[in-house]
Amino acid sequence: LFPYTTLFRSFPLEAGEIVTINATYSPLDANVDFGLIDENDTFYHLKGENGSFSKSIKISVRGNYTFAVKNNSDYVIEASGYVNY
Repeated sequence: LFPYTTLFRSFPLEAGEIVTINATYSPLDANVDFGLIDENDTFYHLKGENGSFSKSIKISVRGNYTFAVKNNSDYVIEASGYVNY
């Protein structure tokens, strides 16, 4: 079992492509990471701050990636957002 929740099916990305993730979550003080999982289950992630996340990740290796959210808090969170690539 993975320590994160994947939210979409995988999608192909090219090296050099930039993926922008915009999301919100609550409670605002939750410790949440947003990012992409590659075909080898490596999680490339960045931390949300104060209930929001708006950051970009540059792809270094061509492949299929899946968007994921990791809740590092001891309680349930709600998150919503979108991915541009």
